[in-house]
Amino acid sequence: MANAPWLSVLIPVYNVSAYIEDCVRSVLQQVLHDPGIEIVLLDDVGSDDSWAKVQALAAQHPQRLRLLQHAHNRGLAAARNTLLAEAQGRYIWFLDSDDILLPGSIDGLRAAVSSDDPDLVLCDFAIVREQPRLSHRLRGEQHRRTHPSRSEALSYDRNALAVGLLGHRQLHAWSKIAKRSVWQAAPFPEGRYFEDIPTIPGLLAASQSWRHIAAPWVGYRQRGDSILATTTPKKSRDLLAALHDLSSGLRMMANRFNAETQMAADYFCLRTFANLARSTPHSDAALDAECRTAMAAIFPQGIAPVLADCRRRGWWLRALRLRSALVKRGWLQ
Repeated sequence: MANAPWLSVLIPVYNVSAYIEDCVRSVLQQVLHDPGIEIVLLDDVGSDDSWAKVQALAAQHPQRLRLLQHAHNRGLAAARNTLLAEAQGRYIWFLDSDDILLPGSIDGLRAAVSSDDPDLVLCDFAIVREQPRLSHRLRGEQHRRTHPSRSEALSYDRNALAVGLLGHRQLHAWSKIAKRSVWQAAPFPEGRYFEDIPTIPGLLAASQSWRHIAAPWVGYRQRGDSILATTTPKKSRDLLAALHDLSSGLRMMANRFNAETQMAADYFCLRTFANLARSTPHSDAALDAECRTAMAAIFPQGIAPVLADCRRRGWWLRALRLRSALVKRGWLQ
């Protein structure tokens, strides 16, 4: 395609009436004079007036917004997959419709990809709250890192990429701007929560080069009414499936990763199981059994090697807390 855009910003829209205008305007303000950027929004058929607001914005900015619609609600993963299939940009940036792009983020990305064409760019983020407090600032919410790398130089070290992402537990899609071909290798599992986690093996495998920009480009809105703010059996089961996909996906590509990456994945999974042990209702015997089975499948040799690695790193308290949570729940003898 002769005039293909260099960037597609993809925004799925579902029941975000209070936030969608801020989201779209945060992008428009940065791209109005760059014809090489397309903004594509998809209506996932919510029950509020979000889409009407998008249509009004499109009328105010002719030729700048491309609008798509699902025939019925299909969920975030399906919405992202549809957007990706329709995108024309060389790079893809998924943006959730209740979040914003912070000022300067597009210019920062343009600079990050213009010189050496990385497959993947990681960015940091800031937490946006309706009532920010001093305590939030002191916790560093104005700049949350997604990777420990301090250098913005291009890297070809896939293990450093994986270990950093898993260690920081920041696996969300919106902080990972990648070439369209890279995202096409990592489709989102439809009909499930925690849809970002299973994409990680595919992203890692398809990214030959990457860089981390240690600047907050996304304003992540902290919402008490967000989908993942509450726990349900469905969400817990989807999290188990996501952990299985992450672990098995990395093991299938063991020849591409070293022991450090596998240990980082095991530690990520074990921490998540400990969180599940604390949050899963004791009254749900079926879910409790599924958690046990899933943990045994991911750790067929037991969790002792992971705990031993924690101790070798000096993480004695972490190892103690992990083991304590699992023993207290009865998932570990």
